[in-house]
Amino acid sequence: MKKNMLLKVAAVLSVLMLALVITAVPGTAHALITGVTIAPGAGQSYTIPVGGTVDLTATVAGTPDGVDPLTYSWAQNSVTNVSLTSTTTAATTVRGLVPGTTTRLTVTATDPTGPISVTNYVDITVTAMTLSNSTLALNGGATQTLTVNNVSSGSITEWTTSNANVATVSSSGLISAVGAGTATIFAKNTPDTGSVQTAGCVVTVSPIITITPATQNITAANTAGSIQLKVEYGGDLITGASTVSWANSNATAGALTVAPTAFTVVNPTTLTCTATFVSNSTGINASSNITATIFGAASFTTSKVSAVNVRTARYLTIEGDATLNKDDRYGDYTLTLHEANGTVVNDSTSTAHWSWSSSYLSVSNAALNADRAKMINGVAKIQLYARYNTPSSGTRVYAWLNSDSGNKVYSTVVISGLSSLPQTGQDMTMIYIMGGGAVALLAAAGVWYGIRKKRTAA
Repeated sequence: MKKNMLLKVAAVLSVLMLALVITAVPGTAHALITGVTIAPGAGQSYTIPVGGTVDLTATVAGTPDGVDPLTYSWAQNSVTNVSLTSTTTAATTVRGLVPGTTTRLTVTATDPTGPISVTNYVDITVTAMTLSNSTLALNGGATQTLTVNNVSSGSITEWTTSNANVATVSSSGLISAVGAGTATIFAKNTPDTGSVQTAGCVVTVSPIITITPATQNITAANTAGSIQLKVEYGGDLITGASTVSWANSNATAGALTVAPTAFTVVNPTTLTCTATFVSNSTGINASSNITATIFGAASFTTSKVSAVNVRTARYLTIEGDATLNKDDRYGDYTLTLHEANGTVVNDSTSTAHWSWSSSYLSVSNAALNADRAKMINGVAKIQLYARYNTPSSGTRVYAWLNSDSGNKVYSTVVISGLSSLPQTGQDMTMIYIMGGGAVALLAAAGVWYGIRKKRTAA
């Protein structure tokens, strides 16, 4: 009995001693911190521009001992890429300094009563400034605004150009194309803190070159027509020192009597060069392409073409459907007789003649086309029906008047979506001939065999 009492007293004393050790002995904790997390401020990101910031807050998981306050220590693997407002508190603000870098920030939270330490990290990326365009192609006189991206609020952007003869830029990034050539527009961004950044956009400006008229009709013999070549916003590419050459593709139509090789400077942005074409004296119809070629700086050349139609006699035109297919197999074609000045001749006595590839086309309806040879008030019409696909080059519908077959006009027709002719769309005539010949040979062989058999039987 006495022994049991001693055992109980010993047990109680042991519990009391253990409690005393737990509460009084330094370094023994009631609870533990188990981890630490890092979070950015509301709406903020771990990716920041130069001069931009992100607010980071470290929060421990678990329950600190509470005897001594937690301590925090921030470390970074580069001290030049970003800066921290504090390295010893739970919250710190990170500012980007060097573009195009990534820095790892590590935080250590320590409960000194334990002592127990927990760590975590985040990566902070500092982005480089960019422009809305790295290249631009503009016509002379055009404008476009550039914008900078990935820059911090409060930073200052300055704009400059490498060639003000080609492109200028305003303080807001508005580019004006003032002359042909190439220029680089530079943006320089200076933040409150951090590296100064520059970015460039290569601007290529094209001149505006026109030739007028693009097409003209001259309706009398020995008659002059002018052709003007005009250059606007020539810049460094086409200047008053640039030269021009003129070419006439058909001397039968007429001749270039004035073909200057130098530009006339109208104003700082406009140059002109004017040639004179004189129609032939023979009274025949002909056409020519007048080509003006500009020779500018740095081996730059370009050409413009003006068409001249000499109409000193009556002429024919034919108009109609250029494409036919399975959904629209009918083509309507109109032959018109014109006076030299382009008006329609009041002719109801001439006879129109039509020709086309019989394999690809046929008359759509005999009754409908019964009057196709008649010219009424200078106009004749025909309707054709598509039978087979044409080659990619198409086929032609020809027309002429009376016996003047040497002055045919034509319209090109491309047919698709139908069955193709044998031999890649060649005419069936040869196939018919060969087929007929084969049939004739078979018939002859049959007759010969019959005669031979009869003689043998006799």
